[in-house]
Amino acid sequence: MTGDVWWARDSDEEGRIVPGPGPSGVQPELVEATREAVRAAVRDRIPGYTPDWTDPDRQDAGVALVRLFGTQAEPVLARVNRLPEKVLAEHLGTAGVRRRPATAAAALLEFTVTPPDGASVLVPAGFQAAASGTGGQIIYETDRDLYATPATIGAMAVQRAGGLASLPLGPNGPGRPFPPFGADPRPGDALWIGLAGAANPFPSLSLGFVLAAVPPAPAAAGGLTPPPTAPRPLLRWDVLDGGRFRPAEVLRDETGGLRASGTVELRVPRGWAPGAPPSARPGPVLRWLRLQVAHGVFTAAPPLVTGLRLNMVAATAARTIRDEPLEPIQDARESTRRRMRLSQTPILAGSVVIEVDDDPGGDLFGVTASSVARWREVSSLAAYGPDDRVFVVDHATGEVTFGDGVNGAAVPPGFRNVRAVRYRVGGGRAGAVPSGAVNGVVTALPFVTGVNNPFPATGGTDAEPDAEVIRRGVGELRSRGRAVAPADYGLLAVRAPGASVARAHGVPGLHPDFRGKPIPGVVGVLVVPRLLVTDEPPVADAATLRAVADFLSREVAPAGVTVVTGPVAYRRVAVEARVVLDPDQDRAAVLARAADAVTGHLDPLRGGEDGGGWPFGGAVRHTPLVRRLLAVDGVRAVSGLALTVDGLRLPPCTDHAIPADDLIWPERPLLIPVEES
Repeated sequence: MTGDVWWARDSDEEGRIVPGPGPSGVQPELVEATREAVRAAVRDRIPGYTPDWTDPDRQDAGVALVRLFGTQAEPVLARVNRLPEKVLAEHLGTAGVRRRPATAAAALLEFTVTPPDGASVLVPAGFQAAASGTGGQIIYETDRDLYATPATIGAMAVQRAGGLASLPLGPNGPGRPFPPFGADPRPGDALWIGLAGAANPFPSLSLGFVLAAVPPAPAAAGGLTPPPTAPRPLLRWDVLDGGRFRPAEVLRDETGGLRASGTVELRVPRGWAPGAPPSARPGPVLRWLRLQVAHGVFTAAPPLVTGLRLNMVAATAARTIRDEPLEPIQDARESTRRRMRLSQTPILAGSVVIEVDDDPGGDLFGVTASSVARWREVSSLAAYGPDDRVFVVDHATGEVTFGDGVNGAAVPPGFRNVRAVRYRVGGGRAGAVPSGAVNGVVTALPFVTGVNNPFPATGGTDAEPDAEVIRRGVGELRSRGRAVAPADYGLLAVRAPGASVARAHGVPGLHPDFRGKPIPGVVGVLVVPRLLVTDEPPVADAATLRAVADFLSREVAPAGVTVVTGPVAYRRVAVEARVVLDPDQDRAAVLARAADAVTGHLDPLRGGEDGGGWPFGGAVRHTPLVRRLLAVDGVRAVSGLALTVDGLRLPPCTDHAIPADDLIWPERPLLIPVEES
C-alpha cells in the first residue's frame, strides 16, 4: 500500500495539533475529520472506480449518497482523532495516576448560648450548621466538642513592664488589630482577657484567635546535618481566681503559640471567682485570663491579632455518614477484585473507615466473638501484598475496590459483611463562604440560640480537571515517585499530606540563607498554595512549607539532599490597552470579557499558553497579550498596549523579562475604548 495516509507517515513528520473536545482542549490530527474532506476523498476516487460517472449532478442519487456518507463518517473520524488522548488517559490510569479529589473548606464557628443557670453548654462534635451557597445549602460540621459559655469579653489589656494598657473593644471583640504582647515582647509581658457576665465557665473555655498573615520563614528538612532551629517562646495561661493566680491547662492549641489562626481550649477551675488585675490603676472586677510570655523571645515578627472571640470551634464544610453497608457492584469484567459502592458523593480523601466481618455467617449459634477487622484506605493496591487489608476509593463515584489476594487481601464473601463505619461527603470551592454566611442551625440543641462564622472560611478546592490530570500524569510517569531532577521535586510536592499545594517549582542549589550563590546538595522548592477568594497573591503558610519539606525529604529525595521550601516571589503586572470595540455589542460586556482574557493569560495557576499556570520566570510579551485581546468577541483592534510592573510603567509595546523562579500576579487591566481610525 502506498500513499500519504496517516498510518504510514514517517516518524519524523510533525503532526498537526488542532483544537479538540477532550480534557486537554487540543489533539493531534490523525485524519482531517470534516465531511467536506470525506466527500473530496470519495470524489477523487470516482475516475478510478466509476469512470463512466463523468458528470455528477447535484440532483443525482450518487451525489446524495456521497454527501450522506460524508455526514455519517465525520463523527467516526472525530473519534479516531481522539484515540491518542484516550490511549494516554488509559495508560495513566493503569500506571496509578489518579485525579486529585475535592478538598473541603474550613471555618471557625462562634456559638451563642443562653442557659438559664449560666452553666456552659456542651456542643458535641459533628454539630451541623448551614450556609446558603450558589448551588444550595452548604453544611458545616464541627470537628470537636465545645463547651460554650454565655459569658462575653468585657475588657482586654496588654501588660508591658508591669503596667497595663487597656485595649479598645468593639461590639464583637477587639476594635482593631493589636500586638498581644506589644511591639517588642519580652518575658513577663502578657495579654489580659476579662470575661463579663454571671456565667461560670466550666470545665473548659475555648477562644478563637485570628492572626495577621506574615511572610513565612523557609522550612528545611533532610540533609546530613539538619540546621538547628531557634526555640519557640514559652507561653503560659493563668486564671486570676479572686486574688491569686491558678494555672490553666492547655487542652488544645491550634495556634502553635500564636503563630497561626486557630482555637485555644483551656481547662478552667470550677467556681472561678472574679477579681481585678494587680496594677497601679486597678481594672474592672471580672473573671480574668492571662496569657504571659514565660520564657524566650520572638525571633521573627511578633504576632498581630486581628480577631479574638469566645466559644469558637473549627468546622469543616462536609457531612459525616455513619454505619452504612456497602452495596455490591456486579462486575462484568470478571475481575477477581471485589468492587462495592458508597451511596453519597463526592467523598473526602482519607475519611473512609471500613470494617469487614471476616467470618460472616460462620457462627450460626452466636457462641463466639465477632471477628470484625478494620481496613484502611490507600491510593493504589499495587504496592500491597495478599495479607494487607486495604482498599481504594474513587472519591467522585463512591466506588470502593478491594484486593484480589495478590495485591491486597480479598474480601471474604458474605451478605452485608462490609460496613462503612464513617465517611465524609463534601468539598469544593463553594465552601469558601464569606464571613457571616454560616448562620443556620441544622442540629437542634437546647440553649443554642445562634451560630456564626465571624471570619471568612478558608480552603476548599474542586476536583482536579481532566486536562490537569493528563498534564501532571506525564510528569509523574517520568519521575516514577522519586525526585532526581529538580523538576521532580516540584511535581511530587503536590502529594504532601496536610499541605495546600497547587504548584511547586524545584530549583537546584537555592538556599534562602545564601542568596545568589548555589549551594551543592540543596534543592529549593518554591510552593504556590491553592488560590483563595482574595485579591492578593497566594502565599504558602508555615505549616504547608514544613509539610512539603518533610514529605520530600522523607519519601522521595535521595539521602543527603537538603530540601528547603519557601514561598514564591510575585511580580505585579498591570496591562493598559487601547481597544477598538464593535459598536453593535454591549460595551461593558466586551470589556469584561477582554479583562478576563488578560488576567486569565497571566494567572499563576490557570494562565500560560497551555492553561497550566504562568511559567516560573520567563518574559511578559505584548504580542501574545494583543492576540488574547483580539480573540475576544467584540474587540476589533488593539491600537496600543503598555505594561506596569511593580508600579513602574514601561514604554508602550515593550516586553519585560521576569526574574527566574518568580511568578506574575495580574492586576485588573485598564482597557480604554477608542474610536476606529
